[in-house]
Amino acid sequence: MLRHKETHHEHGGPQHELALLACIAATLAWSVGPLLVRGITAPSIAFTPIRLVLSVPVMTLSAYMSGGRLTVAMVKRCFVPGVLFAASMLSGFMSFQHTSIANATLISALQPVLMLLVAPRLFGERPTVLRICMCVVALGGVSMVVFAAQANSEAGLSGDIYALINLVVWSAYFVVAKKARDAGTHAGSFLAAVFLVATVVLVPVAIIAGADFALVDGNDWWLIAAQVIIPGLIGHTLITWATRYLDITLVSLINLLSPAISMAGAWILYSQSMQVLQVVGAVVMLIAVGVVVRTRSASVQPVAEAISAE
Repeated sequence: MLRHKETHHEHGGPQHELALLACIAATLAWSVGPLLVRGITAPSIAFTPIRLVLSVPVMTLSAYMSGGRLTVAMVKRCFVPGVLFAASMLSGFMSFQHTSIANATLISALQPVLMLLVAPRLFGERPTVLRICMCVVALGGVSMVVFAAQANSEAGLSGDIYALINLVVWSAYFVVAKKARDAGTHAGSFLAAVFLVATVVLVPVAIIAGADFALVDGNDWWLIAAQVIIPGLIGHTLITWATRYLDITLVSLINLLSPAISMAGAWILYSQSMQVLQVVGAVVMLIAVGVVVRTRSASVQPVAEAISAE
């Protein structure tokens, strides 16, 4: 079994040498998600439960293959994050279908600002002046993109509201997931339980809401399957594993890469127009993220940990 170096960062927690690469790879995988959702013709309330049902066996198998397991105790522990995950997934998907991908992803990208507020109290992180400044710069980039999108016919107020709801709920889930990983919870086991709880919660809600699952057509099934594998299995597994070894504010800032990639993909695949100001705002965000990653503190005190089993 391959083992890689783990160290301890400036705040006293463990840091894995592959965590930064895993976080970037997860962000790339997540950037595909909005593009896949945009191509699905069925309403979100119909295809989201199906995506979750298909994800449960995939995430459970991944947990066992990486040395974890799905137990009743783990499911109980993951009830709250599971509910938050379900609410975030549904509101996020609805935002992708009711507003421009630029607006949906970039409103959600305000997460670093919220993390700066909670990180000192919940995780003992002490954001540097540089990191705070870069968050402000990134926020400016987000504002440029969203304000410029007002002239974009694909943008919609209802979708923007769904994106705002997703921002709050996803941030809460992210904090809970980070605390679970800091406590040593196996990443695969945690995700398997979260997906199971989310499925049990959302499927009855969809049925009560009158979701017509027959609206999911042939092409939708392929897009949903791609969601299960790319942003689901790859994206969530890598980001959940990496959160134990990186500051939550750093992870949130790296995730800002996703909106820029999604916007470019929407322009290429769906011909969604992009204003010059939106492009400038995206570049500003990328620069802010790059500065934070480039100036990240070096680590010491190497110890061993298996990447495939924790």
